[in-house]
Amino acid sequence: MAGTGDDYLLEAKWQKAENVNAGELYKFAGKINGKRKNTLGLFISIDGFSKESTQTTSSDLRSLILMDGGDLDAVLTDRIKLDDLLYRKRRHASETGNIYLSVNKILVS
Repeated sequence: MAGTGDDYLLEAKWQKAENVNAGELYKFAGKINGKRKNTLGLFISIDGFSKESTQTTSSDLRSLILMDGGDLDAVLTDRIKLDDLLYRKRRHASETGNIYLSVNKILVS
């Protein structure tokens, strides 16, 4: 479902002390922008993201989607397939401009 023409560049963080902030996302987006046109960034933060990160609709970050520990747990416990999760997150970002969608919202819809 993720699409045969999609490439993902992955960055993952496990920071106990703090959530990933928007500055880290902008830095990662800079790496994505130098890649092929259909390359998307998948940023995984086990402990989550700051509120400013999950609510941004900046066009600078339009090539990113975010996953947190809850999303990863849902995949690892077979509550959702990874390709379905990525598809739904990418679709949500395309439709709303919001790069974060919790798996909990996906599973209840």
